[in-house]
Amino acid sequence: MTSILTDNIINNWITEDIKLSPPATAHSIKATEEIIDFQFPDDCKEFYLKLDGFIDWDWTKNMFSIWPLARIQEEYHNESDKSFIVFADYLINAIQFGFVKGKDGVFKNSGETYEWIADTFSVAIALINADADILY
Repeated sequence: MTSILTDNIINNWITEDIKLSPPATAHSIKATEEIIDFQFPDDCKEFYLKLDGFIDWDWTKNMFSIWPLARIQEEYHNESDKSFIVFADYLINAIQFGFVKGKDGVFKNSGETYEWIADTFSVAIALINADADILY
């Protein structure tokens, strides 16, 4: 079910002419995990094996951007807070979406605290695609 939902979302983004990166490799996912000292959930890995985020910070019509692994690594390297692993943002980092090391689920960060938004990466991607109110 998760795979079908993800495929539908990716097809929707293709229809919207969002610039999508080619799929990541298992090796590039593993390398990213080692760099950021965090193991992505399985559904996140499955997503990146289909699509390595958006090219050139492109975004959806509602201004959400899904980050490629290279950007996840770069931003992690530049952040002083290594506990939050960002994989997407809204309005050029006005709100970031990601994982908190040691906690289950997906969180948003628009300031000083992390707020839970979803149990899984797949649900978070579906919320982003649907422009859900919980994201703001």
